[in-house]
Amino acid sequence: MNPASDDLHVLLGAYVLGGLSDEDHRAYSEHLRTCGPCQTELGQVSGLPRLLDLAGPEGGPHLSDGPAAAPTPLMTEPDDERVTSLLGEVARRRRRRRTWLSGLAAAAAAVFFAGGAWLGPKLTEATTPTPPTTHVAAAAVPGSSVRVDIALVTRGWGTQLDIDCEDMPKTGALVLWVIDGKGHATAAASWRATATGYSKVTGATALRPNEIQALEVRTDTGKVLASAKT
Repeated sequence: MNPASDDLHVLLGAYVLGGLSDEDHRAYSEHLRTCGPCQTELGQVSGLPRLLDLAGPEGGPHLSDGPAAAPTPLMTEPDDERVTSLLGEVARRRRRRRTWLSGLAAAAAAVFFAGGAWLGPKLTEATTPTPPTTHVAAAAVPGSSVRVDIALVTRGWGTQLDIDCEDMPKTGALVLWVIDGKGHATAAASWRATATGYSKVTGATALRPNEIQALEVRTDTGKVLASAKT
């Protein structure tokens, strides 16, 4: 083979396996007509596609991972060792692919399990009964324009008080007082006034909702801004 045909000579493997473009296939076919060494090598490896078909998608019994009987030689050409080496590489790649797919499946299972572990409690929470809640709108006292809504949420330890108020004083401290049936007042929440006059806070009292007779929002100086009967 003359030096000008070196580039075409390296295309032998792709030619045998059908990996050439139409243009390269035509060029190599022309080359084979005059190149004796390429014709000889082609005869030595022409059985490779048949061997790959025999190997099958799992590498064939002669390439499997487990123990097997000694394989019967499939070729008697001088380049059997090279062909066997190529088949061994194909088998190794397929085994790596199976290992990768197994790892991917394990990762997907882990994600699914984690999702179930996260979703399970959420589903349980969704079925938990909502505690009884009563909304009370506190009326502003004369001279005050505040708006106060208080949600009384029944809890095992007493009552949770969710306070939502607007147009409140913008300085000083504010306090929510709960008054029981005997007229005793207890501070259930306190907070600082905001620059916008809007506040949303949560307070608590040991009194049950039915034990609360009245609610009052006062300033830290004791001035009543809004009150409500329950």
